[in-house]
This record gives sequence, C-alpha cells and structure tokens, in this order.
Amino acid sequence: MQNTREYEIAGRSYNQEEETVKTYFMGRVILTQLVVFTILALIVFFISRSGSGSADRLKELYKNLFVKDYTASEMFSKAKDVMGFVFLPQDGGETEETTSSDGPYGAGGEDLISPRDNASFSPIYLSMPIHKPVVSERITSRFGYRINPVTNEYGFHSGLDLAADEGADICAAFDGVVEKADKSPARGNYIFLNSDGNIKTVYCHCSELLVSEGDEVEAGQVIAKVGSTGQATGPHLHFEIRINGIYYNPEWVIDCDGA
Repeated sequence: MQNTREYEIAGRSYNQEEETVKTYFMGRVILTQLVVFTILALIVFFISRSGSGSADRLKELYKNLFVKDYTASEMFSKAKDVMGFVFLPQDGGETEETTSSDGPYGAGGEDLISPRDNASFSPIYLSMPIHKPVVSERITSRFGYRINPVTNEYGFHSGLDLAADEGADICAAFDGVVEKADKSPARGNYIFLNSDGNIKTVYCHCSELLVSEGDEVEAGQVIAKVGSTGQATGPHLHFEIRINGIYYNPEWVIDCDGA
C-alpha cells in the first residue's frame, strides 16, 4: 500500500509539471498569435498611410517571428516596434520623395542595410528644447524604409531630408561639441554633434562647414550651409537624431511644417 501511495504522489507531481509546461507553451503560442494578428490587421492601414516601405517592413517583421524563438520580452519589443508605425507623427504637408521644379526638392544620402538593432520607430520625448536645424519648405524623404532617390536601391533612411535653398543656414539643434566635421562620398560635407544625454545629431550634404572638430557650439548657432554635396538630387539637409546609439525619427521632436 505504501508503494502505491508513493506512486500516486509521484504521478500527481509529474502531471503538475506537465501542466506547467503546457501552460507556458500555450502562453507563448497565444502571445505570438496576438502579435501576428496585430501585424496583419494593420497592413492595409500602413499601405494607405506610408506606401510600400511600411508594407515591406511589416513583411520582414512577420517573417522574423517564425525564424527565431523569441522570449516574451522580445515579443513585446517586436509588438512595440509595430505599434510605433501606427503612432508615427502625422504628415505635415508634402509626401516623401517629393520632386518638383517649384522650390527646393533635394533628397538623397546613404541608407542603412540592416537597422533592426539600432533604429526605432518608438516616440521620443526630450527634456531640453531643440532648435530647428534649418528653415525648410518641405520634407523630401522621411525616416524609415524607402527606395533611395539617388541609387534606386531599397534601404532604411536613418534621418529626415529637409529641402532648403542652397546656402541657407544650418543651425545646431542643441548645445554640444563637434565630434566630426568631414566629408564622404555619400554624406558629402557633414557634421556630427555630441550633446548632453548621449544625444548625437548629424547634418549632411552641406555646401560649407563653419565649425571644426572639437568646437563647442550653442543651440541655434549657424554651423554650416545647405548644399547638395555627396549623394543628393538637390540642396537639402539630411538630419539625424541618435540617442544612446539608436536612430530615432526626428519628426517626433522638430516642427516639420516649415521646419
């Protein structure tokens, strides 16, 4: 009789462990299904809102859900990225990649090949004010996936292209120290500015640089002039915001309606 009771107790213990495993597994399955359903439900919205770039991003997210075994926290992060698309700042006039002979229309620059780990669509809120980097008539290329207007290749645009007149002032967005003032085939003449809070702002395609590496500048100070150097279809400023090494959409923090 004693052996029988021990067997029953052991049997109950085994069943409890099995039920725990089943509960965990089902929780993972349900979480995955919720994320996938969210993505599918929003595809039509994204296509109507942002064009094929958003749809391609969603396809990539959907595919990645089934090629990796994500933890619950990683699944939550994926869902957060998807929701970031929904709550992107509202368009402020012209659509991306706008080209017109009426006023400035420049765009361009190099794109990231694989931004999964260092770019985010999540909103950002800054505790310090930001100075508008340039007076612009239109946004010619927004943050996110796109067909590069110069190379015609698909990639991830890590900043915002703000069309402006050749020679217009480019101002520092924050107080900071110039990390780099250089030129490259893609960026043209460019500046990297380091500011408090692990914030780095980037200014590309300048016709002229007015500061040098190591210079301390103040928010609103003119640091360069608008140009079309590097990969560009015309005069504009390619402006980036990076926080702790992560690329964020500048539209969250600057007024792009006549920015």
